[in-house]
Amino acid sequence: MLAALAQLSQAQHASGFLQALTAIAAEQTKAHGAQARLGDSLSVICAEGRGLGLSDGSLARLALTTGAPQRSAMICALPLLCGSGAVLEVIGGAEAALLELETALPLLCLAFEGALAREARRGRGRVTETLAQLSTRIGGSLDLAEVLTATAHSAAHSLGFERALVGLFTEQDESGARAREVFTHGFDQSFSGDVGVGPESFERLMERGEVIVYDHERDHATPLSRGLAEFAPLLALIAPLKARGRALGILYADVRVRRPLSEGDDTLLLALAEQASLAIDNARRYADETRKRHVAESLREVGAALSHSLHLADTLGSVLSYARTLFGADACAVHELQPDGRTLSIRSAVGLSSEYVLRSRAKVGAGVTGRAIERGQLTFSRDVSAEKQGGGSRYTRQLLAAGKYPYRGVVGLALSARGHVFGGLTLYYKDPLPLDTEDLALTEVFAAQAALAIENARLYEDEVRREREGAVLLSVAARLQSPLARDALSEVARELTEALGAERGLLMTLDDAGRFHELATVHLPTVHLSAAVQSNTTVYSSTAVQFHTAVQSSPDVQSSSTAQSNSAAQLSAAELQDAADSEPLHWLASQLGKGPRPLTRRHLFDGASSGLLAPVQHQGSLLGFFYADHTREDPPSERHLHLARSLTDQVALSLSRERLLSALAREEARYRLLAHSAHDLILAADPAGRVTYANPASQRLLGPVEGRDLWPLMSAPAFLTAWQLCLAEPESGGRCEIAVSGLERELRLEVRLSAVTGGGAAGVQGMLLVARDLSELQTLAAEIQRRGQELEAVSARQGELRQFLSLFTQAQEEERRRISRELHDDTAQVLVALGRRIDRLGRDLTGESRERAADIRADLNSAIESVRRFARNLRPSVLDDLGLLPALEWLVSQSRTPTRLEVQGAERRLSGFAELTVYRAVQEALGNVDKHAQASSAAVRVMFQAGEVDVSVSDDGRGLDRAEAERQTQAGHMGLLGLRERVALSGGELSVESSAGQGTQVRFALPG
Repeated sequence: MLAALAQLSQAQHASGFLQALTAIAAEQTKAHGAQARLGDSLSVICAEGRGLGLSDGSLARLALTTGAPQRSAMICALPLLCGSGAVLEVIGGAEAALLELETALPLLCLAFEGALAREARRGRGRVTETLAQLSTRIGGSLDLAEVLTATAHSAAHSLGFERALVGLFTEQDESGARAREVFTHGFDQSFSGDVGVGPESFERLMERGEVIVYDHERDHATPLSRGLAEFAPLLALIAPLKARGRALGILYADVRVRRPLSEGDDTLLLALAEQASLAIDNARRYADETRKRHVAESLREVGAALSHSLHLADTLGSVLSYARTLFGADACAVHELQPDGRTLSIRSAVGLSSEYVLRSRAKVGAGVTGRAIERGQLTFSRDVSAEKQGGGSRYTRQLLAAGKYPYRGVVGLALSARGHVFGGLTLYYKDPLPLDTEDLALTEVFAAQAALAIENARLYEDEVRREREGAVLLSVAARLQSPLARDALSEVARELTEALGAERGLLMTLDDAGRFHELATVHLPTVHLSAAVQSNTTVYSSTAVQFHTAVQSSPDVQSSSTAQSNSAAQLSAAELQDAADSEPLHWLASQLGKGPRPLTRRHLFDGASSGLLAPVQHQGSLLGFFYADHTREDPPSERHLHLARSLTDQVALSLSRERLLSALAREEARYRLLAHSAHDLILAADPAGRVTYANPASQRLLGPVEGRDLWPLMSAPAFLTAWQLCLAEPESGGRCEIAVSGLERELRLEVRLSAVTGGGAAGVQGMLLVARDLSELQTLAAEIQRRGQELEAVSARQGELRQFLSLFTQAQEEERRRISRELHDDTAQVLVALGRRIDRLGRDLTGESRERAADIRADLNSAIESVRRFARNLRPSVLDDLGLLPALEWLVSQSRTPTRLEVQGAERRLSGFAELTVYRAVQEALGNVDKHAQASSAAVRVMFQAGEVDVSVSDDGRGLDRAEAERQTQAGHMGLLGLRERVALSGGELSVESSAGQGTQVRFALPG
C-alpha cells in the first residue's frame, strides 16, 4: 500500500490529491466505497463505490475535532490534520488494510499539505495577475455599467471560457432571488435576460460563499441543469457577488465545448467576484447618491414649477409628467375622491387607455390606491398578479381574473392637504416594481408637493367658478323677473349652456297641469320631429304634478337633420305644439330623476357623445327640465352635475316666484270678487280711521262711505274697546255687537275687527272690519225656531203612530192566535168528528151510495187540511211550542221555491216578540220569492251573534230594481214597507239589495 501511496506526492492541487487518495483507499482496502470531505462544511469532494449513504458526516466531524481516526460499524474516518479540514471516509474496508492505512496517515497528511502548498503557489500568481488586470481596466470608475462589463470580460478571459455574465439581484425572498439587471460577454444569441437563483443555490452561494461547479455529464439530471437549460453549457462556474454583508448578484462563466476544469479556476473566479463586488457596490452606492441628488434637485424644480400655475388642468398635467419622468413609471393617474366619500374616479392620466380611465371607478379601501387613500399613507404592490391583492374596481378585477391586467408594479399615494385626503396619485409599471425603499420615500415627498399644488389650483378654480356661477345665477334671476320678457327663456338657456361648457342645450318648462309650456333651444336643430307617437302611456309622477308622456318601448332618439343658426331660439306657439308631440322630448322627460344625471349615448340627440339632463323643480313640483350635450367623449363630472343642480335650482326658484306672483294676482282678483259678492259688510280703513275700501254690501246698507271717517259711524263703546284689544294683541282680533243709527233704518251689527300689520317694526298699518246685519239673522232665527217646533210636533205624532202600530200589531197577533186556536180546537175537531160519522155511515152503505159517501169523505178531508193550514199560517203552534228554528224549518219546507236553512253561531231562544218578528219577516220574504222572484232556489241564513241576531233571505231570481219597487208600492203591494216597519218596531234595521237579473237579498238584524 505504501508503494501505491507514493504516487500521491506528485499531485499539484488538493482536489486531485483527494480524488487519487479516494481511489487508492477503495482499491487497497477492498471497501464498498470511499469518499473525501473538505472545508468547514465537510462537503463531499469526490467519491468511489457504493454504500456512501451510510455516512451522514457526523463521524467525519468527530475525527476532525479529535484529530484521531474514528470507527463506527462499517465506517472508518481518517482526518488529514493539516489545517485544511479534510477527512477520508472508508465504508466496509478490510480490517488489515484499514490498519495499514491508519499507520500511513502521518505520511498522507504530509503529502496532502505539500499538494496544498503547490496549489497555493500556483494559484496566487494567477489570481494576483487577474485582479490586477481587473483593477487596471476599471481604473477607479464609478460607472456601474462599465464595472459590470469589465467584470464579465475579465471572468471570461482569465478562465479561458467562452461566455460570462454579471447579474444583479432585483428580487429576493424565501424562494430564492432573481436578477433582471444583466451584463454579458460572449453571448451571441438572445435570451430572456431574467436569471433566477433557487433557494438551495442561493444558500450555497451567499451563505456558504462557495463556487458552484456545473458539469453537464455529472449534473444533467439536477434542478441546476434545468435552470441553465437556456444557456446549454457543458461546463460552468457560478460565484457569489457579496459586499458589506449584502447579496448583490452572481458572476457566471461557461463553455459549450468539452474540456476539463483547470486547477484553481473556481478559486480564481471567487477572488474575481470578491474584487468585483466591492467595485459594484461602490458604483451602485455612487449611482444611488447621484440619483437621489438628481431626484432632490428635480423635486425642488417640480415644487417651483408647480407653484407657478393655478390652473388645475395645467397643474395635473405637470404632476403626471414629472411623476412619470422622475420615477420611470409607464403610466400615471390622479384619482379624485367623489362627494360620497367612498368612490374614486380618474381625474387625469397619462399612459392609460381611455377605456381604463372611463371604466375604472374604484372604492376607498379596495386596491392599492383605495387602501392608500383609506390609510392616508403610501401603499404599493411589487407584483399585483402574484400578490393577489385584488383590484380597486370591478373592471380591474375582471382584467386580473382574466390575466389581462397590463401592469405588475403599482404605487398608490394619498393626496391630502390641510389634514383632508381629496384624492390619490397612482404609478403603474409593466414590470415588477423597480423602486427601493428610498425611492418610495421620495414618492411620498413628491406626493406632498403635488397635493399642495393641486389643492391650491382647486381652491383658485373653485373661487373663479363660484364667481362665474354667482354671475350666471344673478343673470338668470334678473332675466326671469315677473313678468317674463318674450326672449327671457332663450337667453337663460344660452347662459346655462355656456356655464356648463356644453355645445348645445334645451330648456323646457311645464304648465301647472304638467303639459309642455315653453321651449328654448341653443345650437340644436328645430325640434320638429315625427308627431306619430303610438305606444303605451308612461306617467312621470312628482309630488304636486303628474307628467304624462307617451314613448315607444325602444325609441331611437334621433333629431332632425335640419340645420339651425348658432343662437338660442324660443319656439312659436305652433312650433311648441309640434315639439310637445315630438318623441325625443317625451323620451327625455321619461329619463328625469331626482337630480342632474349624465346620459348615455342612446339617450342623446344625434351628433352628441356625452351630455346631462337636469329637472327644474321646486319643493317637489316639476317645472321643466334642462338638457345639454357636446361632442367630447368625457362624461359630465361631479362638478358639472353640481353646477347644473345650482343653475336649475335658481331657474326653478325664479320660475316659481314668477308663478307665485301670477297666482297671487289671480288670488287677489278672486278675493276681491268674493268681497264684492259677499253679503257681509267688509270695510278697510287706514290707521286714522279713513275708509279706503267698502264692498257693495257696505255701500248698500251704509251708503257711500269710501273716504269718510269711520269713527262717527262706529262710536259705540263696545267698538272702541274691541279696537283697543286689536291694537294690544293684533293676532287675537276683536268682536262686538253695536247699533248703528242715523240711517234709513237702525242696524244691529255683529262686528269682527282685525289689525293690519306690516310685520317687524312697521306696527299697525290699518283696520279690517267684517260685519253682519243681525236684524236679518234674528228674523231667520225666529223662523228656524218655529220650524223646529213644528218638527218636534211631527216627531211626537210619528212616535204616537209607531206606538199605535205596535199595539195594533200585538192585537193583530193575539187575534190571529185566538182564531188559530178556535179553528184548531173547535172547527177542526167538529170536522174530524163529522168525518168519523161519515166513515161509519159509509161502512153501512153499498154500491153507488158507498162511493158517494167516499167522495164526501175526501172533500171533508180537504176541508180539514185547509182549516189546519189556515190555522198554522195564522199562528203556527210550533213557534210557541218548540221555538224559532223549528218554526223556520217548517216555514222553509212549506215554500214552493226550493229553499235551504243555514244557521251559524250558538243557538239560543229570543224574546217572544223578537222570534215572532223574525218568523213573520221570513214568512213575508219567502212569500215574495214564491210570488214574484221566479227563482230556482232560495236560502234563509240565521246568524247568532253577541247581543243580536242577523237574518237574511236571498234568492237567484229576476231581481227587483228601485223603479219596480215603487210601482209595486203604488199598486197597493205594501209587503216590503210593512216588513220594514215591523222590523223597526222591534228595534232592528232592514235592507234590501237587488238589481234586475241578479237576484234579491233581504237582510235585517234584531237585538236579542
